[in-house]
Amino acid sequence: MATKRKPRKSAGSAKSTPQQRMVEAMNQIWLAGLGALSKARQGTPQMLDELVAEGARVQADTRGAAEKALGSLLSGVRTAFDTNIGQVRDQTKDALDSLEAIFQTRVRRALTQLGVPSAEQIEELSRRVDRLNDTVKKLGAKRKPAAGHTARTANSTAHAAAS
Repeated sequence: MATKRKPRKSAGSAKSTPQQRMVEAMNQIWLAGLGALSKARQGTPQMLDELVAEGARVQADTRGAAEKALGSLLSGVRTAFDTNIGQVRDQTKDALDSLEAIFQTRVRRALTQLGVPSAEQIEELSRRVDRLNDTVKKLGAKRKPAAGHTARTANSTAHAAAS
């Protein structure tokens, strides 16, 4: 009766990375396969066929689980990637908004230093001009002289100019 050997642990296995443990496990599987092949050659040819059949059965059983695990892993990676992309987009938008605000502030400050009026100041001046125009029109309407008076004024002005 054969006894099972415990797999040897390397001295640094407690501190090894997942990649190192995976490589070690793959190495042990490879060595186990080589050992099984050697035993099968030493034994009967029927034993090799049995091992091949058992290997095919195990592969078929584990293939679905491996594909499912890989699909789950890829889904997780995609979700993490999408989340990170969303965060980067948000951070980029915030940075651009901040940069735009800084730019606007600096342009406004430079225009003020150059004496360029702001849009609000121009709007206020426009309103004042409109009010002045309205006042001038009202004053002009109040001062309209009579028709005869206008002719006399024009004649006296022309007479004074001639003298």
